Amino acid sequence: MSTALPAKPTRIMLASFCGGALLHIDRAPLWCLGVALAAVVWHWLHSTGRLRLPPTALRLLLTLALFAGIATSFRTLSGLAAGTALLLVMGAAKLLETRTRRDAMVVAIVALVLVLAACLDRQSLLRLPLYLAAAWTALAGIAAMGGARETATALRAFGTAGRALLFALPLAALCFVLVPRVTGALWSMPGGQSQTGLSDEMSPGSISDLSISEDIAFRVRFEGAAPPMAQRYWRGPVLHDFDGYTWRRQQGQFALREVAQPLSAPLRYRVMLEPTGRNYLFGIDSIASIDGPRNFRSFDGQVSAYRPVTAATAYDGVSWVNTRYDGTLSTVGRKLDTRLPANRNLRSVAMARELRARASSDLQFSRMVLDYFRSAGFEYTLTPPLLDTNSVDDLIFNTRRGFCGHFASAYVTLMRAAGVPARVITGYLGGTWNAVGGYYAVRQSQAHAWAEIWLEGQGWVRIDPTAAVAPERLRDGAGPLLNQDGAIDALLGDAQWLRNLRDSWDAASNWWQERVVNFNRDTQLDLLRRFGLDGIDYRGMALLLAAGGILWGCALWLLNRRPPQQTRPDALGRIWMRFIDLMGRRGLAIAAHEGSRSIAARAARHLPAAAAGINSFADRYEQLRFGRVTGSERELTALRVQLRQIARATAAGRRQRTAAAVPE
Repeated sequence: MSTALPAKPTRIMLASFCGGALLHIDRAPLWCLGVALAAVVWHWLHSTGRLRLPPTALRLLLTLALFAGIATSFRTLSGLAAGTALLLVMGAAKLLETRTRRDAMVVAIVALVLVLAACLDRQSLLRLPLYLAAAWTALAGIAAMGGARETATALRAFGTAGRALLFALPLAALCFVLVPRVTGALWSMPGGQSQTGLSDEMSPGSISDLSISEDIAFRVRFEGAAPPMAQRYWRGPVLHDFDGYTWRRQQGQFALREVAQPLSAPLRYRVMLEPTGRNYLFGIDSIASIDGPRNFRSFDGQVSAYRPVTAATAYDGVSWVNTRYDGTLSTVGRKLDTRLPANRNLRSVAMARELRARASSDLQFSRMVLDYFRSAGFEYTLTPPLLDTNSVDDLIFNTRRGFCGHFASAYVTLMRAAGVPARVITGYLGGTWNAVGGYYAVRQSQAHAWAEIWLEGQGWVRIDPTAAVAPERLRDGAGPLLNQDGAIDALLGDAQWLRNLRDSWDAASNWWQERVVNFNRDTQLDLLRRFGLDGIDYRGMALLLAAGGILWGCALWLLNRRPPQQTRPDALGRIWMRFIDLMGRRGLAIAAHEGSRSIAARAARHLPAAAAGINSFADRYEQLRFGRVTGSERELTALRVQLRQIARATAAGRRQRTAAAVPE
């Protein structure tokens, strides 16, 4: 293990480290990736004899600097992100002192751990081939460094690693099914890009170009028939505070929760929520209960998990599509949802009070405002102009162009200006049916905002101002509106096969998340129940796992067991065996215990016509087998030529002896 590094295994080792590092190209700091790349290039130049490795003192200083850099960048050394970055730069530092096979094997093992860190970070089906390729390369690096120097070729190393992976699959499947499951993921890192997803605040006036994301927010399977599009409002964050420009969630002040009376049968469904890094749990409005991660329901009907959703999470929801509130709104709740900033959006406030003076009730006032949105030339667009600090005034009296957030903000402001309790609800609307997977896919492009107002005798009533401006939004969903602005559906056009391909891939990803990534205790027990193992406990699972492991080990031993007589000789050995066969055909009996020198001496006496060639052949064979001469392909070819010459010489002598024995 202390011999110098051969060229081909070194290249495999460097490729394995590069593969492990590239899996974190969009997660690790750029300077860490730069350090890793520089170390790979340095070691490659060293392996070609063009650069020396740095001295010990320089390597020590570099290691301390890298350690300090990680501590400074992450403010910690714990956690998956910091640990992965530290492993990345320490692996690079190890490359700068790698001179022996043992060192190279350590680097390949580091590459394998980097693959494991990437698996803990993200488990999407799209990344699975990358993980397999990187793991295969890392195992090939270990195999190459563990093999004989003369035979450690890339083909053999990758072949050994591939066989190891295939042999390990049955044991991995057995452990996957029988090892007790734990709830949740070990680590996770949420994404941080701003798209059409949801946050704790909404400032529609600051957005002039809303990006469109076709990423999945969550998938839903309904028990029975799904509600129509106009009723598929997925409730998320509720925004109460408004400073005239930005809406925010309520912080530090809470009102009494009003109890809703259901007016319809419960709607049951199962949600597979993608990682968000936030606590929101979504359900059809209004949400009765959610069974899954530990959660709580706030006074305004929003359901939140106790911990951020950092891994794909499945839960069961129950909702009532139609409800009624028989009680009255609390004083705190009324004050909270009628509050407006002073000296902001004064023209809108004046207009609202004028309309309210002409209305006989809050409901009629709401209808008058919606009629105004419907008839005053408002336009739904994803590229609205920017608004000034009095965003509602600017929208209503100047631009009149916006999307759901603009209209919900303006509507709630007008309601509050007239003394009607109102609040902004954000979430999603609709969902696209996936016939392949049998579920609805709710995408980030279907994020939506609407309003709720309090009406005496009815309670909180959902009002969607966007429906007054663009009624097709409720009838057809976001697709037609988004297509006008260049969404992916517009690119697909009428190509149904492309849509089917997208749905098939999404269904496969959903199956992967549900059946593999989210394989929890309930799913595990259900699977074992299908195999007739109903009611099995941990002890029974441990016994099955032990028995399966023993069977797997026995099968592996049988598959790799090769009797000595079935061992295939190398190229030089095959040439010698052909010489033994030739001598047997020429009438020379050879014992199994005889050595090459004894066989050659008896063959020379038995076949004097070829004695010189036989002795030369035997001498050359011994030099290649036992000497310091390398058995190159050129040497082997020369030995085969000698064997053919011996065969021709002995054949001619045999014909002469046969002719002399025939009587005249």
